[in-house]
Amino acid sequence: MAAVQNGADTVYMADRLTAPGRGERAFDLEEMSEAIRYCRVRGCTAAVSLCGLFTDETMAQAVDRARFAARAGADALLVRDVGLIDVLRRVLPDMPLWGDVRLGVTCVEGAATAAAMGLSRVFLAPELSMEQIASITQGSPVKTMVYVHGPVCVAHSGQCYIGALAHEHKSDSCMRCTEPCRGRFSLGGRMDEKPLSMADLCLIDHVEALQTIGVTGAAIEGRGRRPEYVAYTTRLYSRAIREQVLPTEEEKDYLLRAFSATGLSDGYYTGETGPAMFTPAPEADKIPARFYSELRKGYSNTELRRVPVKFYAVLKAGQPALFAAEDQRGNHATVKGFEPVDIGRQGVSDVRVREILYRTGGTPFNCTEVNCSIDPDLDYPDEAIEAARRELLHQIADKTREPVAVTERETPPRPEGAGVDGPPKLVIQVTSENQLTADLAATKPDLLYVPAEILAAGTADVSAFLERGTQIAAALPRVISEAEGPVLRELLAALKERGVTQVLAGNLGLLPAVRQAGMELRGDLGLNIANSWTLKFLSRGGFKSVTASGELTARQIGALAKTADTEMVVYGRLPVMVTDHCIIRNSAGRCSCATPTSMSDVFGGVYPVEKEFGCRNTVYDARKTFLADHPEVYTGVGLWGLRLLFTTESPRECVLITQRYKGESDYLPINASRGAYQKGALWS
Repeated sequence: MAAVQNGADTVYMADRLTAPGRGERAFDLEEMSEAIRYCRVRGCTAAVSLCGLFTDETMAQAVDRARFAARAGADALLVRDVGLIDVLRRVLPDMPLWGDVRLGVTCVEGAATAAAMGLSRVFLAPELSMEQIASITQGSPVKTMVYVHGPVCVAHSGQCYIGALAHEHKSDSCMRCTEPCRGRFSLGGRMDEKPLSMADLCLIDHVEALQTIGVTGAAIEGRGRRPEYVAYTTRLYSRAIREQVLPTEEEKDYLLRAFSATGLSDGYYTGETGPAMFTPAPEADKIPARFYSELRKGYSNTELRRVPVKFYAVLKAGQPALFAAEDQRGNHATVKGFEPVDIGRQGVSDVRVREILYRTGGTPFNCTEVNCSIDPDLDYPDEAIEAARRELLHQIADKTREPVAVTERETPPRPEGAGVDGPPKLVIQVTSENQLTADLAATKPDLLYVPAEILAAGTADVSAFLERGTQIAAALPRVISEAEGPVLRELLAALKERGVTQVLAGNLGLLPAVRQAGMELRGDLGLNIANSWTLKFLSRGGFKSVTASGELTARQIGALAKTADTEMVVYGRLPVMVTDHCIIRNSAGRCSCATPTSMSDVFGGVYPVEKEFGCRNTVYDARKTFLADHPEVYTGVGLWGLRLLFTTESPRECVLITQRYKGESDYLPINASRGAYQKGALWS
C-alpha cells in the first residue's frame, strides 16, 4: 500500500518459500494473491521475485510458485537462476521474465546474453557509472533497470559468498544473507572499523538523466524496511520522475536522518570510488512522531487516482438511461437505469452529468473524459447518476482484479546424465606466476588454469606442463564492465597469439566475446551452477566443462545430472566476494596492490585480499576447503575433474597439496574446513 499509494509503477514481492531468510516479512500465498489484486486494480505492475538459486530438490517448488503467481495475475517474474529461466520459458511461454541484479549484467554483451535467454528486462549491476549505463541501455536488446535508492553491498551482486562460507551458511544466493560484511573488520588498524559497510545509494538528483538515456525502471530497495520508508522514498522519487521536482533540503535531511543508518551517497554513478562511498552514519536525532504518522495516513486513508477512465452517458426520451465506462486496459462496464422524465423544460444538463461523473475521489480511478448524449427537457436525479458511476467503477475494478488466463505447459523432466566413469581428471588453478614450478608440472595435472593476464603477457613458462600433456586454459576476470570491453577483446587476441585456445569464464557477459574469438569455454564458480537444468543449459551453449557451485553439498553435486563434464573445487580458499573497491586503499589511503594483504574479523578469521582485474579486489575465505581425507565424497559420482585452487599457497605447498590428492603424501594443511560441502548453503 505504501508503495502503490505513493506512485510506484511496479512492486516486486517474494513469498515465504523463496525468501526463507526474510520469512517474517515475505508474503504467504493468500497475501500474495491479495497483493497482486490490489496492484492490478490500481494500474500497478505486480512482479513476483524468484531470485534465489534452486537445487534439484527445490526446482519443482520454484516452478510451482511461478505457476501460482501467473494464475494469480502477476505481470512478470523476477529471476536469476539460469536453469529456472530455461524451465520457465517452456512452462510459462507468455510470462515476461525479468533479470535480477544478481545476474551481474555489467556490459552490452551481458544484456545480449540475457535477451538470448528469453529475458525482456534486466537490472544492471550497481557498479556502473552513468556513462556505462548509457552505453549499455542504448545498445541493449532488452529494457534496462537501475537501482536508485537503498542499501548497497560492497560485493558484486551474484558474486558474494561470505555468508555461505564464513557465516553459518546463510547465503545471499537464496536471500538469507545476514550482511556480515557490515560488521567489524581489521585492516591492521582498530577492530571497531567497518571498512566494508557502504553508505546507502541515493540517485534522486540523477533520475532525469537516467530517463534521458533510456533507462526503463528506477528501483527502490524496500526489503525489510518499514512502510514509512517505502512511502517517503517512493513519493520523492515519483515526484522527481513525473514532475521533475527534486526534494528540498529539508526533505533530503529527513531522508537521511529518518531512514538511513549508514549515510547516503551517489554510489558508482559518477565513476569515482573511494571513502566517499563509505559515508559515516548520521548522528542519532529523534524524528517527530507526527512525521511517521502523517506518512501512514498518506497511504492508509487515501487512494491515489492513477487509472484513467472514460465515461459515457446516454439519456434519451422513452428509453432507459444508459451509462458506460472503459479504462486504458480495454475493460468495459455498462449500467442501465430507469427512463428519464420529460419535464417539458430544461432538465439535467451535460455539464451536470460531467460534473458528477468526474467525481472519482476515494477510488483508484481518474476520470479523463465524459461523453454525453442527452435529449432536451429530460430530468435524471443526481443520486442515480452517482449510483451508476459507483457501479461502473465497481465493474471495472472487478474485471481488472481477476487475472487473465495464462498458457501453461508441462514441466520438462529433470535432465539425465551419468557423468564420467573412472577416476576424475586432476585440475589445478594458480593465481600467481611463482606457483608455476617444474615440481608442480611433475605432478602431471590434466588441466591447468592460469590468470589470463599472466598468459597474455607471455612471461610465464608453462612449457614443463605442456611437455607432460597438460592442457592450458586462461582464467578470465570474474567481472568485466562495459568500459573494459575493448581490453577484454585485446586480452583474448593476445591469448590466441600465444596458442591458448581455452578459457575459464564465470560471467555470462563474457560469452559473446569468447565465441567471437573462436575459443573453447569452460565454466567457473561464478556461473552459480546449482541444479541439473542450469548444467544442461550451459552444455547446450557449448561449454566444454562446468564447475558446480561451492554452495552445494557434496551429495547435491554428486546427484547432478552430468550432461557436461563437471568439475568440483575440492581444495582451496574459495572467493567470498569480488568488489570494485580497493579495500586497502580505502583504509590506508594508498594503493598497495602488489603486496598481498588480508583483513580480519572479530572471530579471528583472516581473509586474504588480492588484486583482481581492473583494480578490483577479490576476498578469499579465511579457511581452506580440504576434502582429501574423505575421497569417497567426490569419487565415483560422475565428476570429470577435481580442481585444486591455489591462492596464497607457496610453490612448495602447491606441490604437497597436489601430491596429497594423488595419494602420494599425507600432508594436512592448517586451518582447513569442509566449506559448504557438508551442510550446504542453499535452501532445500
